Amino acid sequence: MNKKAMFAGSFYPENPEELNKLLDSYKQDIQIDYRSKAIIVPHAGYIFSGHAAMAGFQYLEPSENIFIIAPSHHESFNNIALPEYTFFETPLGNLEVNNRLIKEIAEKFPCIVADEVFEKEHSIEVQLPFIQNLFFPQRQSASDFVKNLKKIGKKIRIVPVLTGNCDYRLISDLISTYWENSSFVISSDLSHYFPQDQCRRIDTYTATIIETGRIEFLESAQACGIVGIKGLVDFASHNECSMIRAEMYNSGDISGEKDRVVGYGSWFMYIDSGNEFIEKYYSKYVLEAARSSIISAVNEETYIPPKIPTVLTQFGASFVTLKLNGTLRGCIGSIYPTKPLILDIIDNAKNAAFQDPRFEPLNVDELEKLEVSVSILSAIEKINFKDERDLLSKIYPYGIILVERNKRAVYLPVVWEQLPDREIFLNSLKEKAGLPPDYFSRTIEAYKFNATCVSDVVAE
Repeated sequence: MNKKAMFAGSFYPENPEELNKLLDSYKQDIQIDYRSKAIIVPHAGYIFSGHAAMAGFQYLEPSENIFIIAPSHHESFNNIALPEYTFFETPLGNLEVNNRLIKEIAEKFPCIVADEVFEKEHSIEVQLPFIQNLFFPQRQSASDFVKNLKKIGKKIRIVPVLTGNCDYRLISDLISTYWENSSFVISSDLSHYFPQDQCRRIDTYTATIIETGRIEFLESAQACGIVGIKGLVDFASHNECSMIRAEMYNSGDISGEKDRVVGYGSWFMYIDSGNEFIEKYYSKYVLEAARSSIISAVNEETYIPPKIPTVLTQFGASFVTLKLNGTLRGCIGSIYPTKPLILDIIDNAKNAAFQDPRFEPLNVDELEKLEVSVSILSAIEKINFKDERDLLSKIYPYGIILVERNKRAVYLPVVWEQLPDREIFLNSLKEKAGLPPDYFSRTIEAYKFNATCVSDVVAE
């Protein structure tokens, strides 16, 4: 039995050519070769959420099975629901359901198997044309067809999953169980029907939670597909992966209606830290932004970065270090993320050049030989220790923040290159904080962090 398309002509175009044309118009020119096996994408009408959904889908790696994990908006049930349908229909054709895998899941996980809970549900159907448009193009050369078959190995089948009253760990376990031969689409919009300014605050908070893995702060009002989101983020955290933002906006940005808006965002899972992703794909952009901020300030202008990559709109903390002929010329940074990373970088670059109290403001003659490096900080983690010997055993190779009442100092991880001895490192950090090198007390606090550093080198 086939699942008929219920939302063609309302959520998205019914005409196949018009539908493909619309989907093609949403595609971005992604100059990144990374593809992910797990994404979060919205499921509203294409006119509102299509750009955000395609931004996520363009990073999706096709697999033999594509799970689509979505919330149930109309039916109430416990745990998850699976269909008995053989195919899901759309104007672009049929997508086969992996019924064998569904039977296996039903034996392993608490669920119901019932077509009726899927009948009026849009949160799965609206994702299917994206899959068809990207992985089953209507027109492709014979060589591309063979390449796609070779890449996938077998034809793609879908595994539709609806979440009801469900513990997110069930979804995390489901992803873990079928990770090897599958990709995962988590279907969810963000906040619903708040004024636009409030929506932006809520969705920014939600995005920060997704990107830092702090799912204990996620509430159902923040996203309709909260169970799927928490399940994927939990899986990512336990596998030392990170969620990278691909796009985020709200319906008011499209329609102009500001009173009651819905938020949309998309993310993809990266097999490493978000900072490593930035280093690999956006080092040049980051350094150019830092240098351009300094040049603009010299010319008494305000620097506005062009075409900001979405990942750099995530909140982040950075240090910008300037050197001239190998000698420190300025260093200013942030310990905690309080603004989008790109703004933190351009502000710290300008401040390192003109506000570091240890140096005179930079002059225009120094720009040509100026070396710029940007350190992007990880989350800060408190170090628990019994005594100074215990602390010394735990500080390498991290960046360290030392706090004693109203005194504080920080060393980036790169400082270990100049001070490789742990005791010398710690004593020097104490002196930087205005404490004697042999000082220690029960009230002293220490925090550690990692930093990803990108730098340029000016030729002599």
